[in-house]
Parts: sequence; structure tokens; C-alpha cells
Amino acid sequence: MTAVVRIGHAEDGLLRVITPPPRDGGHAPSVLDPAPGVDVTVLEVAGGLLTWSVLALDAVPVAVLDDVEAAQEWVWAVYGEQVALALATDTLAVAVAVTEPASGRPAQDEAPGTPGIPGIPEVTAVPVLPALPALVASARQLAFAHWAARWWPASVIDDIPPLDERLLDREIGELTEECDLLFAGMETADSRSPDAPGAGSSGVQEPPRATDYALAAGPAPGAGGPAGGPEGGLTLARGTGGSDWRRYPPGLVDASERAVSWEVVRAAARTTVSVSVVAAPGPATLPDELTPRAAVGGAADPLDLPLRRVDDAWLGDAPFDTVRTGDPAPGGAGLAVDIYLPGFGAPRPHDRYGDGDGAAAEVRARVRALVRSRLARATDEDGDGDSGALGPLLRTEIAAATAETDF
Repeated sequence: MTAVVRIGHAEDGLLRVITPPPRDGGHAPSVLDPAPGVDVTVLEVAGGLLTWSVLALDAVPVAVLDDVEAAQEWVWAVYGEQVALALATDTLAVAVAVTEPASGRPAQDEAPGTPGIPGIPEVTAVPVLPALPALVASARQLAFAHWAARWWPASVIDDIPPLDERLLDREIGELTEECDLLFAGMETADSRSPDAPGAGSSGVQEPPRATDYALAAGPAPGAGGPAGGPEGGLTLARGTGGSDWRRYPPGLVDASERAVSWEVVRAAARTTVSVSVVAAPGPATLPDELTPRAAVGGAADPLDLPLRRVDDAWLGDAPFDTVRTGDPAPGGAGLAVDIYLPGFGAPRPHDRYGDGDGAAAEVRARVRALVRSRLARATDEDGDGDSGALGPLLRTEIAAATAETDF
């Protein structure tokens, strides 16, 4: 079945939006969403931005255009000539409406995220017939590579190896050249120099092993808090959880849903909360001054703990006042721990899949499942790592999957 798109407007007609119909009960992601999703990849192209969900890379991308003339250099290739013509017709109609506003015309119904313009009907159900399918395939590959650079869920606990940043940078550069039509007239900076600050390399330091984190959920009762809190005390409560990947840059925290552990201990007439966060696997590539913090909810007053790096974990502890928690169980059994880097990302951003930590965790779980399936393809002796419904694997993925590590 031939895919179709509609052409709508946003920001009072300043933007054109090419959108496929909803899929699997949810709308396709775009840069107009309230906050980014961890499954969303964005490609900056001439005249606008293309977005996909990596959970549905085979879908038609959403395009948000602020310069239609520049975008027409590639719209025909990615969406087909019919979409390019419909976009040109829509642009002309808007220009006429602006210079010769029609009085008395009722406003058109507005589609979600793409408000209509009075007197200008939304163009719907235009068939997508890419003129250059190979370009579309390369664009998807490039978009996934950019996503991997930001969102790859490297985890010792979950046995997901990190990617070699130098290799990934080179691959992004090569794919950018393959997609040069998308960047006509742009100065692209899609790959970093191998010598640039923050560019990783393999073999710099020995990666941690999964067995190093057998006690990721915290030490045994009475052994003291996970962050080195008081020893020999009474453990009032403990728990484990994950973190919101949007709250810190890659390479800082292990992506597992079991990477964060906390413990409330009572000892010597003093109650202490300790937080331990497994650090991201692989070579440390971030500046030393970039240290995460833990926002702890459930105390009488919210706590904001600075974390310090100790071996392969981020640790922090502080006095914990439980007098006015209001929790059903003593010692903060309902503690909420949010790991973040100050000044990075939005606090508790809205997720397009739904509100609440459960919905966000479900998306992260789906992303991990996707990554595991891709890594499995790379090591499948009966299959071909360069085949698959979503296109070839990155060489970086194959290298990570076949490297001799304890992952």
C-alpha cells in the first residue's frame, strides 16, 4: 500500500508540516512536540527538519519546513514529485492569501499540531513515491547514527556495550556525504574530528564488567548505604530504579532501569539517605566538572544531592528528615530519585507517549529491545548483518557486538 502524507501549517503559517497519518495509535514524532522522546531522531536538512522514531524507521518521516524553496531541492527525492507539487501549490495559495486576504471565509478545521490558516485548506492524502529510494535509505541510516550518538542505551547491567565514538563519527561523516542532496547550500557539521575534545576511542581503559554490578540494588542490610552511609545502622527502606535519559548527556550514567539505588539508614540517632548510580560503561569522555546530581523526593524538604565519582559509580548521601514525609511506610518507602545534570534538559519533560514515569520507562524498554535485536543481528551466523527490515546495521554496531568484552 502506498503511503500518504498531508501538508499542514504551524506557527501561524510560518512553517509547513508534511505529516504521515497516525500509526499504531500514536502520532508521528516531530520537532513541534512539547519535548523530545528518547526514541526520536532528528535530521537537520536544507529548509527544515526531518524526524523519525527509531522504533518505526520504515515509516515516512515528518518534515517541518521553514524555507520551502530550499526544501524543494530534496522533497521530490524523499517524498516524490506529487508531494513537491502539492507543497508548491500550498505555498502559492498561502502567499496569495497573505497578499489578498479573503474576507468572510471560515477557518478550516485544525489538525493536531498543525493549525490551519483561514481560507487555506489543508492538503491531505498525497501519495508518497520517493524519486530516490536509495537517498531515503541513506537518510534513515544517517538519522539512526545521529540518534545512536545521543541515545544509545549503553549499560553494563543490561549487557548493552557502548559504541566507539570515533568510529561512529567517521560513519556519520560518510553517510552525510551520501546524503549531500539533503544539505544543499548548508554547512554541515555532522561529524567531529577524531582529535576533537570528547571524541572517544576504544582501548583507552578497560571497560567494567557486568559482574562488577551484582549488587547494583544496594548492599545487604546493615552493611551501610550504597554511597558509603553509616554502617551498622537499621535500614528503613531501599529501592532501585532507572533515570530519565533526557536529563543528562550520554556517557554519564548507565542506561539500565536498575542503575539507580537508594537506601535510608537510621544509625546513632541520625537518619541518612544514600544514593548510588552506576556510571556509564566505556572510556570516560566528559569533562570532570560535569557531575550529576540526585533530586530526592519524599523527605520533609526535597533534597538535592551532589554526586561524586568513586570507581564506576556516582555516590552521594545526606541527612534525611522523615518527620513530615507523609509516606505510608516509615523512612521514605515511596522515595523518588531523579538523576540530572544542572542546566541540561527540561525538568520532568512531558512525554508524547503519556504522562508519568511508567510511560517513559516503557519507551526506554522498547528502545533497549530494539538495540538488543540489532546487536543480535550482528552476531547471527545464519543471517546477514547488512540486511533487515530497517536497513543495514552501522559498522559501529557490528564492532560493538563482536568485540571481546564481558558484555
